[in-house]
Amino acid sequence: MEYLLIIILSYMVGIISPSHLITKHLKKIDIRDVNSKNAGTSNVAMTLGLKYGVIVGIFDILKGFIPVLVVRLLFPGNDVLWVISGVSAILGHIYPIHMGFRGGKGTATFGGVCLALFPVVSLVLFVLFITILIVSDYIVVPTMLAVILIPVGMIFTNFSIISVLILFIYTFLSVYKHWPNLVRIYRREEIGLREALKK
Repeated sequence: MEYLLIIILSYMVGIISPSHLITKHLKKIDIRDVNSKNAGTSNVAMTLGLKYGVIVGIFDILKGFIPVLVVRLLFPGNDVLWVISGVSAILGHIYPIHMGFRGGKGTATFGGVCLALFPVVSLVLFVLFITILIVSDYIVVPTMLAVILIPVGMIFTNFSIISVLILFIYTFLSVYKHWPNLVRIYRREEIGLREALKK
């Protein structure tokens, strides 16, 4: 019973969309109709500026961090429940029921999940993420590295193999969601972050 309850509650946290709420309030637009048409941090940064992108990013991170932290405190010995909570929150972000299942790509929320699962490692990875982002100029590059390497790295930790496999659900989903970006980078059609922010 607790599994179903955690899935539902975590999903409900995940469907809260600060990107949608902020752009609706400030610009009277649907963030899903402009630029990358993605209800997430990077699109808000491109549409409203870096300040609002940071605000949305923090909220999206908290959507993944808080449910996992709460579940971890309530069930300290069950890492499967922690990961189920995190993936449910991510799925809520990507497929919010009240937005016609058209949300973001879940990257920031995934970061919040990782922060709750292994805080010290996540802070190191965050610095690495920013470094790779600055060098590559494409958010998708460090994102792909993170969503692939983190579940792989979990194999060599104390997390159960079931938890690793559950987290891999988001890995495959993230690759699917970002595939058009990867294709555009290959074709040299993708707009870099620096260029997007200048606009």
